[in-house]
Amino acid sequence: MRPPPRRLFVELDLGPLPHGPIGAALELPLLAGRVVFTVPAQRHAFQRHPDDFPACLPHSGGVIARPLFAGDDFRNAGKIELISRIPALGRGLLVAVTLDERGSGVYHVCSMYPVSDRKIEDRLARGFLRRVVF
Repeated sequence: MRPPPRRLFVELDLGPLPHGPIGAALELPLLAGRVVFTVPAQRHAFQRHPDDFPACLPHSGGVIARPLFAGDDFRNAGKIELISRIPALGRGLLVAVTLDERGSGVYHVCSMYPVSDRKIEDRLARGFLRRVVF
């Protein structure tokens, strides 16, 4: 499927990253900062998951604000995964976020896609995901 024209996307500010609870869950020293979903990242997510993107996008800010689970994406250094179960989707939503290693105060969403409950439970059992406690 061909992505919509660039002008149909706008950069989104998804709010502050709850760095305390996420950092505690992952045992990482995270800095305070805002999370943005840039136009190129939205186009990437749309190209990879064109059927799911429109339904997932409205929930991305909620996953950032209050994730149920967090994981360190060891295959992609410098990124973490935030996941929440979304009843409206009938499954979970994973939002991948780059770490703010330069202290700029900005985190970037690099991808977003639905994940099954089975995948969530499997990652929890293998220790790749941890519960985030607020």
